[in-house]
Amino acid sequence: MAKQQFSDELELLKKYIQSSENEDAKRPLLFPLFRKLFKDKFLSESSTYGADGYVEGQLIIEAKSNYSDWLKGFYQALMYNRKHGLSYTTILVIAHEFVGIWKLDKLPESVTTFIQTADLSKAPSAIGVDLARKSQKPLQAEIIAASQYWLDPKKLQGNLFTDFRGITYEIFEILQILKNLDSSRTQINPHNFINTIQSMQQYFEKPIDAVHAFYTMIYFWDITSKLSINDDNNEVRLIGYNGNKFSQPIIIEPKYFSDFKKFVENKFIFKNEGSGLTVDYYFSRFDEVMATIDAEYVKQHGIFFTDNSLSKFALWYAKHHFPANINEDFVVFDPAGGSGNLVCSWRGKLKHKIVSELQPDLLKTIEKRMQADPFHIEHGFTIIPRTADNKGLNFLDCSAEEYFTRLQTEIQTKQVSLDKPLAFLLNPPYKNTDENESIRDAVDSNYTIHPDILKLTGNDAKSERYLAFLGQILNLSKYQNSTFGVQPVVMIFTPTSWLIPRPTYVHFRKEWDNYFEFHSGFITTSNQFFKLNGKWPLAFTIWQFRDKPSNENTNNIQVLDLTHLQKQHLAINWFADDIYIETALKDIVKNAKIIPLNFNKKDIRETLPLIEKNRKLIQQPRYNMYRNLLKSEEGKSIVSGFALKDGRHKNYSVPYGFTDGTFVGFMEDNSPIRLYDDTCNRMSNNPDRFWFMLMSAFSSVNSSQIHSGPANSRCFCAYDLASAKSTCTWFGLSKAVSNNYPTWANQYDIWAPQLPAKKEAIWYALCFAFVLAENRCVVTKFEKDNPVIGAAEIFVDNPLSTNNANSFWRTTLLPYIEENRKQLEKDTQGKLALQLIDAITQLYTTWNKNYTKGQFLQHVGLQNEPYFKYFSYADFLTKDSGIIQLKKYASQESLTDMLQHIDVVKKFTIEVKTAMSDFLVNDCKYFE
Repeated sequence: MAKQQFSDELELLKKYIQSSENEDAKRPLLFPLFRKLFKDKFLSESSTYGADGYVEGQLIIEAKSNYSDWLKGFYQALMYNRKHGLSYTTILVIAHEFVGIWKLDKLPESVTTFIQTADLSKAPSAIGVDLARKSQKPLQAEIIAASQYWLDPKKLQGNLFTDFRGITYEIFEILQILKNLDSSRTQINPHNFINTIQSMQQYFEKPIDAVHAFYTMIYFWDITSKLSINDDNNEVRLIGYNGNKFSQPIIIEPKYFSDFKKFVENKFIFKNEGSGLTVDYYFSRFDEVMATIDAEYVKQHGIFFTDNSLSKFALWYAKHHFPANINEDFVVFDPAGGSGNLVCSWRGKLKHKIVSELQPDLLKTIEKRMQADPFHIEHGFTIIPRTADNKGLNFLDCSAEEYFTRLQTEIQTKQVSLDKPLAFLLNPPYKNTDENESIRDAVDSNYTIHPDILKLTGNDAKSERYLAFLGQILNLSKYQNSTFGVQPVVMIFTPTSWLIPRPTYVHFRKEWDNYFEFHSGFITTSNQFFKLNGKWPLAFTIWQFRDKPSNENTNNIQVLDLTHLQKQHLAINWFADDIYIETALKDIVKNAKIIPLNFNKKDIRETLPLIEKNRKLIQQPRYNMYRNLLKSEEGKSIVSGFALKDGRHKNYSVPYGFTDGTFVGFMEDNSPIRLYDDTCNRMSNNPDRFWFMLMSAFSSVNSSQIHSGPANSRCFCAYDLASAKSTCTWFGLSKAVSNNYPTWANQYDIWAPQLPAKKEAIWYALCFAFVLAENRCVVTKFEKDNPVIGAAEIFVDNPLSTNNANSFWRTTLLPYIEENRKQLEKDTQGKLALQLIDAITQLYTTWNKNYTKGQFLQHVGLQNEPYFKYFSYADFLTKDSGIIQLKKYASQESLTDMLQHIDVVKKFTIEVKTAMSDFLVNDCKYFE
């Protein structure tokens, strides 16, 4: 085998590519492989007119020190033929973290024309320098595209291959090319196989047919393969292994026969050669293929195919934690097979495995994958339904009894009984099904859900597909237990929402806990292993059906926190021996923390003080501007409180505010809107309160804002000291942890910090100072008769101006600061809060003293800001204008004194934010 014959030489080649020494110093690392491959035919420098390596009729080698010199090496290699008459069909250029290989007969015609300009009186090395300097980027791109093989630093750093140490894989691919220099075929490899499938689409009516054709041929597409055409029908087969093996038939229109034959016989798929790269690797990246070929298909199915290395890791973990002998005592069943990564990764001696899917295209791919693997053929598997039927099986549309009966009917043909417990192994779709149904129908992704499942999930959670899968698993497990007395096991990837559980999932979790006992699990990060937007904790958990189901059963879920894992951490050789794998993986998990996934902390909303509503005291509720359309407003074009020129009158489907409202709130972009008072009488036209838009979930903390009036949704009011402490804490905490909280907390709601009694004043001072710096309050005016005649003029002042003796800052927050000043001055964090407050106070003092002098400034160049642009009056500033207005004006007018103050404020704001984060972690032990 190649690995046995060339392992030492390949290791030297690897060192050559990785070494940054100059080419002469590391030359001894390069030649051993070529001498062993080509023996006496391999010549170097003195016998080759200065070429670094030469095999007559086959190969020229040019070595350079740096990747940046590859083009010089390319032209230099070409010149040995033109200037000295050396004969070769292949060029190899090698340098630090670079290898490029070209076939002469595949070079673009433009390159051949370009080298005719070379000055042959110069040495090949000098010619290489000249031509490289003259080559424009389009020509360079052509040369790169024409390469048979291309490895550059970017590919190595990108770690494209999740199953292999990048450089180890690459050297085996280079060996494969060198051993087949006489072949004119170009290589299909992990770099280009998806592009190859894209190119194949031209021969098929539907993109998915090209995908099926590729995976039908993959096992047989070697350097000897030929395409056999049946003239009597539209079938072709690929014959490989020197005519000894052939593929299943592929249906193709006769008009494409000739071109498709040329396409296939001009290529071969690189696999094996000791690197561990097998056919299965190409199947494991089926998700990337589908995302490229048919992105809508993947989106609508909600399919985030399980990363191959993560699949193998999860099953390694399961083997160490599984509560019984899965190989002997269970029937493994994946009802959401996807690309087959999960079930194909379990390479223990399973007696049998069942795979199903809603989509027949996925079933066909899984079947091809398992048929290409001798292991799965030997140990047996069942695809349900049979791919010959060309239909999928919806796991969710029938009762548990009916589905179980269908499983039994199919599996009995394999002489397997379902009297052994099922071991559910799956990564179900995570798609929320609230989107357009017609789009789902177009790609056959519309999972119909049986009423028995809906009873379990409840109305609030029924749209989450993964929860529906859990519901059917529960029903099937109950049915199998009652029929055969066995205890099924579940091993499943899910978001952590239902594990915490979030309020939507409490009902389902109570039912689930009655029957299943949590065994073990881990969490990792979603977008590290799946091609999706958003970063959230992804859990792999193991459960076993209980001996004694009971309404009193509950689960205390504790998982291993592996959210630090990145793809490269699992990029090990999974085909190595068990000792190697055990050593590699134990190092990964040995220092991981155990995280309890149960919400037992005080929801921050519970810290909001009581407020009167209809003569009753309630916890301050959130306020939203949007509302239902009144009957009296039907047929009217202007029903919202936006300014008349604001396009949201037309663009929003529901009303916001009221056309004649006497109070002002602000949308997220700070455009004003008229409002009525709310049921808790929180509105005011005086600067005696301010408003927050506050998000309850960690995943949304970036959206928190502060305004002079109510925000468009999820808003709460600071109207006295107690409400200010609560809301400012919520806001300060949100900003302090933004992009700075553990991944496992992503699905949680923010909880209240437990403040040390002796340091409460320091925390509140930090929060008040931060709010003073980071608010979006403005001074503006909602003009009269806008948007309807009769609407009153409303002046909006800034409740967080340090200049205004009547502002909320001066009447409520600053007195608290002064009351605790002595304690603050003795504490490092307290001093920091005071410094930020003093910096903002000085900014406002300078503003009034040097610019407004207690007067209004008009026509200040802010007429396009959202809080002015919809009105006809002149834009203006006052001594109390918002800090964002002051910053804008100072920058626009290049006010040096103001900009200096603003820089100081910015510096202290950053430091205060860091201090709040440190306070939460060190003083509150917030995430412990």
